[in-house]
Amino acid sequence: MSSNKNTYYYNMRKELPIYEIMIDLDDPETTVSFNSLVEFPAHEKNFETFNKRVKYEFNEEQQVITGIAISADTPIYRYDEESKEEYFVVFTKDAIRDIVLDYARRNNFNNVNLDHNPHKVVDGVFMVMSYQIDNERGFTAPERFKDANDGSWLVSYKVTDKELFEKAKNGEFNGFSIEGVFTLLQTDKTKQSEFEAILKEIQLWRRNIERIRMFNDYPEAVSNNAKRGIELNQKYGNKCATRVGRLRATTLANRDTVSVAIIKRMYSYLSRAEAYYNESDESACGTISFLLWGGKAGLRWSEAKLKEIGEFSNKNT
Repeated sequence: MSSNKNTYYYNMRKELPIYEIMIDLDDPETTVSFNSLVEFPAHEKNFETFNKRVKYEFNEEQQVITGIAISADTPIYRYDEESKEEYFVVFTKDAIRDIVLDYARRNNFNNVNLDHNPHKVVDGVFMVMSYQIDNERGFTAPERFKDANDGSWLVSYKVTDKELFEKAKNGEFNGFSIEGVFTLLQTDKTKQSEFEAILKEIQLWRRNIERIRMFNDYPEAVSNNAKRGIELNQKYGNKCATRVGRLRATTLANRDTVSVAIIKRMYSYLSRAEAYYNESDESACGTISFLLWGGKAGLRWSEAKLKEIGEFSNKNT
């Protein structure tokens, strides 16, 4: 048994929180932007990258490589350097279906780089096959990938660069690894993790209460917007917002105090997210997430408060 497998089973025994990871088709900020040729999995702070360790299949005559871009229902271990949190993420069949659709409608077919390096975007690599395994519809896995889970996404690329093709054959690049911006949806196993996150923030506030300026003079409309966002998110299956967004909504709904740092985050997020707010579409994650952070009232208040206390800057956005 490899050390990677040992780590995997050890972490599963710890019953770490599990998040379903997905994009929101109504939120243009969430997307899979690139497929990368990598040797090992990578992690970037502002986006996630994942690598399924299944070797490519090679067609030497045509210089085509085929592999799994996303493996469905496969727990992937993650470690957050900032919060020190360990957890798993899982792509479901439905989430992968949305990703494949979004990848196509954005015309991202030939977006390929090396090792998730934005300065190593490669030319001469063209997607010639995009295929989601769907056993119910008769789209079964090819023989080479017969053990792939239902819902997994298979891709093939024509590689016109002979040197790059040889590097892949020789094992310098061992698999595909997607990168993008995603939404995390907590499953039942994450309740303890969320409680610990809330407790951690409370403890931080207590330690710094004397030197952190705290405010709760935001209008009632801010609290009402947060409550409305919570109601809508529950109504539509808690599909929207990150854990931080849901935590912020609870704070505002309860009229708890917020620090200057949080007010800056409110203004930064709301000023960008306002573009995706659609009052007539209450099911859209862009609308729900905007409300969770206080909505338009929250945007107005956070800007005014930062100016009042001399903390406003264009850099806040």
